[in-house]
Amino acid sequence: MTQDTHSTGAPLPKSPIPRRLLLLFLALAAILGAVGFRVWETIERFVSNSNWVAHSYEVEGKVSEVLARLGTMQADAIGYAATGDDLRQARFNGQLPLLDHDLGELANLVQDNPVQIAHVGEFASSVNQQRDLAVATVEARHKTGTVPAAMADLGINAVRGAARIVLDEEGNLLRQRRVDTDHTSTLTQTLTSVAIMLSLMFLAIAYALVAAAMRRSARGHDELRDANAQLAEALAETRRIGESMHKLSQLGEMLQSCRELGEVRAGLGGALDDLLPGLGGRLALINPSQNLAVIGAHWGQHALLAESVFAPEDCWALRRGQAYPLAGTSSGFVCKHVQWPSPDHPHAGYLCVPLSAQGEVIGVLTFDGERAPSAAERRLALAAGEQLALALANLRLQETLRTQSIRDPLTGLFNRRYLEVSLERELLRATRRSLSLAVLMLDIDHFKRFNDSHGHEAGDALLSKFAEVLKRCIRNEDIACRYGGEEFTVVLLEADAENVAQRAEQIRAAVSAMSVEHRREQLSHVTVSIGSAMYPRDGRAAEDLLRRADAALYQAKNLGRNRIVDAGSELPSSRPDCASRETC
Repeated sequence: MTQDTHSTGAPLPKSPIPRRLLLLFLALAAILGAVGFRVWETIERFVSNSNWVAHSYEVEGKVSEVLARLGTMQADAIGYAATGDDLRQARFNGQLPLLDHDLGELANLVQDNPVQIAHVGEFASSVNQQRDLAVATVEARHKTGTVPAAMADLGINAVRGAARIVLDEEGNLLRQRRVDTDHTSTLTQTLTSVAIMLSLMFLAIAYALVAAAMRRSARGHDELRDANAQLAEALAETRRIGESMHKLSQLGEMLQSCRELGEVRAGLGGALDDLLPGLGGRLALINPSQNLAVIGAHWGQHALLAESVFAPEDCWALRRGQAYPLAGTSSGFVCKHVQWPSPDHPHAGYLCVPLSAQGEVIGVLTFDGERAPSAAERRLALAAGEQLALALANLRLQETLRTQSIRDPLTGLFNRRYLEVSLERELLRATRRSLSLAVLMLDIDHFKRFNDSHGHEAGDALLSKFAEVLKRCIRNEDIACRYGGEEFTVVLLEADAENVAQRAEQIRAAVSAMSVEHRREQLSHVTVSIGSAMYPRDGRAAEDLLRRADAALYQAKNLGRNRIVDAGSELPSSRPDCASRETC
């Protein structure tokens, strides 16, 4: 080490330590700035990928919607060609503009992707080809008034193949975005770790320089100690930001992987408690009627009390469509669904984050603690709310698509497609366990006359009321389906002949006593004819049981209606005297 003065007593040149410290501080600032910019860029990319994931799910949902609508139209076209049912023709014609609208929306969704534009064009061409075939079938029946000698070959396999190409492309895009997200997350973690190590190394060097400078002068001691504390705090903040971003990314991935609401409720509390320690939380979801918000999950320690069920207008965040209270304010307007337990908690605070996606308000996240959330906590809460809202919206969309594929929209009963699948499954189970089951075919008597007298809207009201009565008369494990038009099918599981007869009579009596009101007018009473077939007595295959039950139903019609005929005791000739089911 050089001496402070020469032998002549002249002062030495100024020490270079301050310049070195400045360079270290600049290097640390550059590192922290680079890390901050990288974290900001990572957040932007996560948000962009989340938007693209939602876009891909929207494309998949629209493809499924087109397939479902095309299947319904083909069923109506075939049904109208076979029966001449005007209701099926009207329903078919009403679906045509909706199908064109859905195809237009699908084309708009992929207009930024040249590959998907071509795939969607092929898919739309396949759909339009099947649509044209269905229109030709309907027009042939409409012109001739009879069943066409050769119906158009309606099929959906080619359409499904084209749809699979579109869905596979979206799947590839989703996988690419997932890989990009994982790569970005890993790179951010690596850069953050390297930055922390470099910062710590620079901090050690700075500490050594400061220690050497302290031996020369004590005047800058306080300033250097403050700078050291600031650097440590900045490094800790950088580490916390990196960890929070990683946890937020993991939360988004897990939420997007959930397949039902129960999984979200079970895992959300632990994830948010880890993401925002020190803050309790509650998740309230708005019911389908949009008049109540019900708390479905809560976690952590709460400083405030909350209502388990409350009206959406009791929450300022739901009213305003943005987080409340506003950042940096202590508003006197407090949400009615939270309250302070006592005057001893004047500093307790809370934050409500509305959950909305795809133009729909789903619920609200409420955080509370012994203090108001910090600015960083608010940002994390808002980001978590966006991830949760997207996941909940996707779950609702998936549930809607599942319900539309197996349920009749008018009656709420299962549709014919579900019956065919479930009956095969139950027959296999009955064979394996040596059990019996029964198939009931039900047809409302003189339904065409009822429609002609009261109108189709009254007919729809009658069908809906009939479905309610049918669901009340069977067990939860039994299967009730709308087979087509005014014809219904019930599968009674693990039922012997005596139980089947009792259940059928209960249904017949309940329908006879059924009261239907439409537009404040009491409609005329109706009756029902029922045919039943037993497994394995009347057949072992699903088509055999349905055919025997249908023949028994015709026999009930011929015998005067409003009665039950068992396939095992039907008369030798079960062929109806009437020309069609409508006149029976």
